[in-house]
Amino acid sequence: MKTKLFHIATVALLLLTLGACNDGKTICDETITFEKNTWNRFKPEQIDFDVKNVEDYYNIDLTVQIDTAVYRYDEFPIMVILTNEYGEERQFFHEIKMKENNRWRGEQEGKLRAIKGRVRSYFTFNHVGEQKMHISQFTSQFDLEGIHSIQLEIEKAKLDI
Repeated sequence: MKTKLFHIATVALLLLTLGACNDGKTICDETITFEKNTWNRFKPEQIDFDVKNVEDYYNIDLTVQIDTAVYRYDEFPIMVILTNEYGEERQFFHEIKMKENNRWRGEQEGKLRAIKGRVRSYFTFNHVGEQKMHISQFTSQFDLEGIHSIQLEIEKAKLDI
């Protein structure tokens, strides 16, 4: 009985510790990996997340992990469609700069390079609840090669007041 109580207490403490690590600032941190490092133009990826407070401002970042031996463009254009259970739909286009002064941006990780771009700063949501973000690669290529993965991060923005 003491051992079982000890295990329950240990699990409870671990859950409290993990909860403290996520202080509510990150509402989405999701990675999608592409089979054969190829993203089809007409196959948008969907990421679902919950918004609990519409009074906060958020930064939306997208990290693209590419194989620079295959990916050959200076920009990475995306189309984002954000929908929610209330029928609202918001669309925006964004280009992530892949190179700066003709050199690849980001961090090299083996044969892959991770390039992070700010898609939106100080973004606000109009409704609490489940949101669906559809992200499409928006190049003229039917199959865009050299894309290993994308990571969507949505965090509360720090306001400089």
